[in-house]
Amino acid sequence: MGSGIVVQLARKYGAVIFFPTVAVGSIYADWSHTREWKRQQLQLARSAQLRSQS
Repeated sequence: MGSGIVVQLARKYGAVIFFPTVAVGSIYADWSHTREWKRQQLQLARSAQLRSQS
């Protein structure tokens, strides 16, 4: 009996839970990837600057 209620709620509110979760997950993945890319670019710029000074 309890599992029937869970299934009904999942069908009724599945989109309300699924789409925001996917959206937040995608935004976080993009943000963390961009942060890592910026860190790598800064490191490359620093090493290029050190090479040009030598």
